[in-house]
Amino acid sequence: MNLFRRSTPWTLADAAERHARVPGAEATSALEVGDAVKLVVVPRDGLEERVWVRVTTVGEEELVGSLHSDPAELRGLRAGDAVTFERRHVLAIARREPSDSPETPSGPDATVGK
Repeated sequence: MNLFRRSTPWTLADAAERHARVPGAEATSALEVGDAVKLVVVPRDGLEERVWVRVTTVGEEELVGSLHSDPAELRGLRAGDAVTFERRHVLAIARREPSDSPETPSGPDATVGK
């Protein structure tokens, strides 16, 4: 077994429990395919990490997105992996530009959760 490729068990944090300023219910209810969201991933062991996820499916309760880049510390997660989350997990939102297709993400670095 290659220890450098070992998976790290993880969960997603409730954003409001970690930060004072998070997107409200109106903003998270308006999430659409192509939007980018910042989530807090909490490993069983180690430091939590914020990651950007591009929304690919919007459901009533759950959303699914594609991990934007490889996490720095977490093992077993890679760019492109599917991540299932709820609106309560959203720390910040970067809306898809109207000219962007859902398959062509713009940079999520212009984001502020409101």
